[in-house]
Amino acid sequence: MNLLAIDTSTELATVALSTQGDIVSEEQNSLRQHAQLLLPMIERLLGQTELGFKQLDAIVFGCGPGSFTGLRIACSIAKALAYAHDLPLYPVSSLAAIAHDVFQTELDLLPDTQVLAMIDARMQQAYWAVFTQDSLLVQEKVSAATDIVVSSASPLIVAGVGFEAYAVQLPESIQAQVIKQQTAYPSARAMIQLAESGQFKPVSAAEALPVYVRNQITQGESRG
Repeated sequence: MNLLAIDTSTELATVALSTQGDIVSEEQNSLRQHAQLLLPMIERLLGQTELGFKQLDAIVFGCGPGSFTGLRIACSIAKALAYAHDLPLYPVSSLAAIAHDVFQTELDLLPDTQVLAMIDARMQQAYWAVFTQDSLLVQEKVSAATDIVVSSASPLIVAGVGFEAYAVQLPESIQAQVIKQQTAYPSARAMIQLAESGQFKPVSAAEALPVYVRNQITQGESRG
């Protein structure tokens, strides 16, 4: 499939385009300019691949959790493009994209290794979910680090954005499982791969919505 993917769930704006089995991508680290950056980034990738919107099969977007403003930007642009060009949308979890990248890039992982994907949610909380290599379809949660629960005692990689302050607050039983910590942003490239895997299903533009997890918006929250 020819897929366009966009994500602005964190301070990193990321766009990717797949065609003929290849994926090209572009990233911009500029939180307050996401709305201005996305369309030019998309146009550059379409020009690079010599594709038009008519050649796309679907649009993939990072549905969250993450920055409230960032989620609205990605969802709004994805919906507008989908309506304009009669395309389905693939909403993909930002936490699942983080876990997918870890599983794809880490070498010599034991089969039962898990990934605890985390994104700073402010208010002394983190968005989080625990993933295995067998399935990336899990329910995202938001809580204080002390309330995070990992059901298995298997080796654990902690990965994500802005999680460092929370990692030291994890319950001691979870800290004992951790074999590695790494910063990892949700990427549009990973979201394309997840859409192609069949684990995430397409929806219509009318059905597509951000996944906020927490409905309370922090006043003055610097990430949007």
